[in-house]
Amino acid sequence: MKYHVITLLILSLLATSAYAQDNSAEDWTHSYGSNTGFEVGNKYFSLVSDANLREKTNTQSAVLTKLPIATAVEILAVSTDSFTQRGVTLPWVQVRTSVGDKTYTGYIWGGFLALASIQTPNDEYTPNAGVQYLTGVAAFDEKNHQLTVQVRAAKDGKELAKCEFTTSGDPAYYPEFSVRFEPFQKVNAVLTVNYYFPACGYPSGDNVLFWQENNQIVKVLETSSISDAGVFYSSEDYLMPSDKGGIGDHILVVRDQSEFEERGEEMVRTSQKYSLSLYKWNGAKLSKLKDWK
Repeated sequence: MKYHVITLLILSLLATSAYAQDNSAEDWTHSYGSNTGFEVGNKYFSLVSDANLREKTNTQSAVLTKLPIATAVEILAVSTDSFTQRGVTLPWVQVRTSVGDKTYTGYIWGGFLALASIQTPNDEYTPNAGVQYLTGVAAFDEKNHQLTVQVRAAKDGKELAKCEFTTSGDPAYYPEFSVRFEPFQKVNAVLTVNYYFPACGYPSGDNVLFWQENNQIVKVLETSSISDAGVFYSSEDYLMPSDKGGIGDHILVVRDQSEFEERGEEMVRTSQKYSLSLYKWNGAKLSKLKDWK
């Protein structure tokens, strides 16, 4: 009976994941960063409140204006000059932007720009209408290969909530960012951010955050996946309450570990193990209830 239940849950999860992948490309709830750096002509948004727009590419240069959080900027040029803060080294970029009724051209440090952002449609039928979600890198611990990631929510130039958390990675990784709305108690939105590098042998995984009604953003769960083409893969995925097979106020995590070997011209799976973990949200904390192996 136990294995029958596990099989049904896994099939539900796989079906849900496939549906999400097929429908995310043009979905405003998803945003993808780039591993090519800041690109001339593209639009970015300021990640922090009162970011300095400077006349030149150094911190002693005159400040032309301060940018409210989530201010749109157009990249005009990427400087060869860089600046390092909390282990993060990024270039200065020349941008054009508007603050109030004035247009400015100046330089901003790349660490003050969001690497991915999501703009909620400003209509009465969308939860948190008009809110913009932003993510970027706050710090890098090279020795331990850890990023400190920022996630912020803003509206009309004002910060509503923010969170910093650590995850594996480095500044060469780039983010996949999404928002969804689930019937968890006292939660405005569920945010997921995954800083990853698109190659075999590099770990990735979702950091799941809850934006609560008290305007606190908290990290509640982290999943991990890694693979080596043709040798093994280990992955974690999850079901939210609104997913097929989901349970109210619960998150179900499914782990799949498989190994392969080469036989002639084919790769053959030699082993596969599934395990499950069930978590419950009580309005303030996500707690593990049970494991199945």
